[in-house]
Amino acid sequence: MDVLRTTVVEQIIKTGRYWDLLLFGLLVVATLFYLDRVNKGKPLPRIRRIAALEAIDEGVGRSVEIRKPVHFSFGAYGADMYGDSVSQTLASLGILSHTAELCAKLDARLIFHLPQNPEAISIIEGTILESFAREGKMEAFNRARDMRFYGTGTMVHTAGMSQSFMSEGVAMKIMVGRQYTTVYPALENAKLQGAIVIGGTARWTAQYIFALTCDYMFIGEELFAGGATVTGNPYMISSLASEEIGKYFSIAVIVIGLILSLVGYSFPDIIKL
Repeated sequence: MDVLRTTVVEQIIKTGRYWDLLLFGLLVVATLFYLDRVNKGKPLPRIRRIAALEAIDEGVGRSVEIRKPVHFSFGAYGADMYGDSVSQTLASLGILSHTAELCAKLDARLIFHLPQNPEAISIIEGTILESFAREGKMEAFNRARDMRFYGTGTMVHTAGMSQSFMSEGVAMKIMVGRQYTTVYPALENAKLQGAIVIGGTARWTAQYIFALTCDYMFIGEELFAGGATVTGNPYMISSLASEEIGKYFSIAVIVIGLILSLVGYSFPDIIKL
């Protein structure tokens, strides 16, 4: 309790971060509210349609038609199982599961380009095999042939994928998860080979790379929404709904600040009170 009291005094009261405290409290209440709805089996907010998610169905169908594989990757660094990137990994695994199940259903070949994180390999493999098993075709996925590991580094990862695109063809390339701007060559190479390119990351600093290279992209938090949609996990959906409450609060504060500024009040001075 003494530590908590000290933190509140030093970080909130003495710094005047009351609005941060209000937002934090609002998010806590919203999270508990939606978790309670999940536990009671009550309806949760509906997630809107995401074009990038629907395009995966088109891409798998195209793979069967032109007899070229679907390539999937989290990038060289995109499968962290710890820290603040775990949420992106979980959402990406949901999208992988959905894609793998479609490939199994339609008999499309799936090639997964593994990240450098060794701790993620078993989880990725299990996700793919479980998806094929749901269609009764676990033996259809050739792990030795279609799970590729290149080692450490983005350039090595990109070179390995590009070689695969050229030698085996590519109908659709999906790259989601924690991504850096260095993924540009891989996405562009897939595009040059005539693939449908789908990608996305929650890292805002890398959004422009996906906008330049992708036919369809998950914009920021759409990655989380996509993972929640295909898995139907109520806890993932409730976390998205809670986040929306915080977003509405922030937008409301901005709008009120603009209105007050227009009528002559200094909103920055008001929120410092």
